[in-house]
Amino acid sequence: MKELMITTSSCAREEIPDLGNRYLTGNGYMGVRGTLEEYGRDQLVAVNLAGIYDRFGTGWREPLNAPNPFALRFLSGGEPLTLPEAAADAHRQTLDVRRALHSRETRFENGVCLHIERFSHMEQVHLLCLQATVTAQSAATFTLEAAIDGDVWDIHGPHYREMALDTQDELLTALGTTNEGDQVAVCAGYTLDLAHTRRDRTDARKRIAAFAFQLRAGETATFTLTAAVYTSRDTQSPADAARRAAQAAPAYATLRTQHIRCWEKLWERANIEIDGDETAEQALNYSAYHLLSVAPRHAESLSVPARGLSGQTYKGAIFWDTEMFMLDFYLAILPEVAKATLRYRIDTLPGARVKAEQYGLRGAFYAWESQEGGYDACSDYNVTDVFTQRPMRTYFRDKQIHITAAVVYGLWKYARWTGDDSLWREGGAEVLVEAARFYHSLLVRRVESDIDELRDVIGPDEYHERVNNNAYTNEMARFVFEQSVEVTTRMARQAPDDFEALERKLRFKTEIPRFTEAACSLKRQAPDAKGVMEQFDGYFALEDATVAQVRARLIDPREYWGGAYGVAAQTQVIKQADVITLLFMLRDRYTADTLRANYEYYLPRTEHGSSLSACMYALAACAIGKPDEAYPLFLGSAQADLNGGGKQWAGLVYIGGTHPAAAGGAYMALLWGFLGIQPDADGIRISPRLPKGWQGVACQVVYRGQVVQLACGTLADGHQGTAF
Repeated sequence: MKELMITTSSCAREEIPDLGNRYLTGNGYMGVRGTLEEYGRDQLVAVNLAGIYDRFGTGWREPLNAPNPFALRFLSGGEPLTLPEAAADAHRQTLDVRRALHSRETRFENGVCLHIERFSHMEQVHLLCLQATVTAQSAATFTLEAAIDGDVWDIHGPHYREMALDTQDELLTALGTTNEGDQVAVCAGYTLDLAHTRRDRTDARKRIAAFAFQLRAGETATFTLTAAVYTSRDTQSPADAARRAAQAAPAYATLRTQHIRCWEKLWERANIEIDGDETAEQALNYSAYHLLSVAPRHAESLSVPARGLSGQTYKGAIFWDTEMFMLDFYLAILPEVAKATLRYRIDTLPGARVKAEQYGLRGAFYAWESQEGGYDACSDYNVTDVFTQRPMRTYFRDKQIHITAAVVYGLWKYARWTGDDSLWREGGAEVLVEAARFYHSLLVRRVESDIDELRDVIGPDEYHERVNNNAYTNEMARFVFEQSVEVTTRMARQAPDDFEALERKLRFKTEIPRFTEAACSLKRQAPDAKGVMEQFDGYFALEDATVAQVRARLIDPREYWGGAYGVAAQTQVIKQADVITLLFMLRDRYTADTLRANYEYYLPRTEHGSSLSACMYALAACAIGKPDEAYPLFLGSAQADLNGGGKQWAGLVYIGGTHPAAAGGAYMALLWGFLGIQPDADGIRISPRLPKGWQGVACQVVYRGQVVQLACGTLADGHQGTAF
């Protein structure tokens, strides 16, 4: 397995947000942005926690960033050695992707060399570990200020109404209490391997341990810290738990070995080889790294936010991204994580029922931006107008009804890929019936018609709001109706006790014929004479402008393209793959000719304003025999965080962060696109469609409980086109 190092020599202020994303480390419980140790809230430092949220005042409810235990400041002769202020001869920041180790090395003009390595422990997920060495070319006096920084970066905070900072048993402690009454505790212990003095103090919202020491010329000092993070969602007394964990932690070298060993086991399954294209191989493995870093391996019921664990963007909420774009990776590499993300949806069914009831509907209307319990964090005003600086009414929460179908589709994918029907019996069938009820309660039929419609919706293309009969939404709703009949009928035959228990709870038997009828009567956007499906009623009548023409109409580059007055709203320019997403998700229902016609029509009209877009077109291009056209689209997804530079703003709202769904989409493009996998009850076969330059591909997946090697070309040992 090849080494994979991501490096930069930049510490430019304008690159700090992207570098924080690119060098992120995480373990599913928390994510630590790849910022330098001397940085603070203004540089978007975050130790982002999974599954715990808070709301301040009338602001948006967001996930918590913990007090930062990696806050370090070195002073030489009283002068701070901090970037970018202090003059440096050389600087390098590195992410060892294979071992998930973040490091920086800085050589200052005064001859001091600083090297710091840190990681989020992949096995002991509550622990954060760091080792720093400082070397002096000439004798010097140093002060190392090691702090827990309680001055936390919040987008819509502050989220801690109290922050207690102290030292107990030589351990620095921080205990934050949120506006909603939750607690987050951080406890850090330190070692320094040469004579020193230590003085602890509290400075504003920091608890600081200041170590003073001297170095002779050429001498090196080594400093280590181990911090533990617990919340009141973990235990009744997070402060006690954090203190015990920090005290019991073994030496840094032992923790490092454990961490690396855990990652080695993950890479045994997740590694991807591409002969002939090192760029693509690096990008795919880097994508896998991010998906592994945010996977909730520690939990039985927890999902992955749209921006991973890179901060509070999108409120740390769970979107359709997980089921539709990330799930394939987890099914193939960590099926137990895939199951945990779907259990989260089963467990949040009560919240989806409440939301449906709020809209006067039956069944389950899943949250567009789901937080714990299925609470929908999506605001009615998700975008700020750049000119008036007033909130703009948006309809994501109300009208993106396709989210409920995404949950069902995820459950269906799990059962089909794993061969495990247990989730249907463990609450998934209940979700399915309630999803069918939801869509049935939304159906509208004209007086003189026998066709049902889904009106006033938003499809995946968010630039066009409140449309009628969005093709993607209608077909995914049809899929739900069909699955509700198929799964419950099979359950009645194969697990009659479970079926009767479900019937006693939901009383749904009499609704099955209605679902069957709805699957037939729901309007279809049939392909026209050229094979193109209209994205929604009236789409073809909109102005057929190019993306470049619409972009030229912007007055401010931060303008939102959609909504009532957005520059794209009255044109055929779309935000992201919509019809094309449908044609992939329900690919067994459409011909190659239909896919080709829609690919050629919609691709030039797509702005790719979402990182979820390019991978869908890459999959379509592969399916119609154009892998070379697919390649740059695939690479755009795979390199979304490696290259950075994506959209940072929606109106005046910061939307930066990592893109795990794009990473998942790149992996989908590899499996379903370039390898052309064909899974069935007997195993997996592949029909490779490799882009120019790819001589061979090898990877492995877990399929129906078995590890399956997928290989073709030069890496297939002469067995091209076959999976073993």
